[in-house]
Amino acid sequence: MKKLLALVLTFAPSMAFAQTLSSLNNINQVTTRFTSILNTITVIMISIAVVWIIISVVRYLIAGGDSEKRKEGGLHILWGVVGLFVIVSIWGLVSILTNSFATTNTASQGIQNIQINPNSIPQVQ
Repeated sequence: MKKLLALVLTFAPSMAFAQTLSSLNNINQVTTRFTSILNTITVIMISIAVVWIIISVVRYLIAGGDSEKRKEGGLHILWGVVGLFVIVSIWGLVSILTNSFATTNTASQGIQNIQINPNSIPQVQ
């Protein structure tokens, strides 16, 4: 329970600056919102992984001559590095996919220049 309370208090400042949700009108706003949420989650996960690795290194060094604790600490360090690698890899993959399938509203760029006359054919100027 104390760990949960500490976790909530750690992220309380970021929650204080939270914005209200606005309506999502098009796919650009949806992808922007999704990317923003995903980036925030990724930064939090990277921070947790780095703290995990640091704590594991400290436990490894404190273990001293106890070979069982050193082995356990080494495994914690290894899995922390593997977790960090996976997080950064997924973040990179999402970034590549976001840039590959960028959704820009190209269809409406020419619409602003079209003038419609009821007696003639519309023409782009």
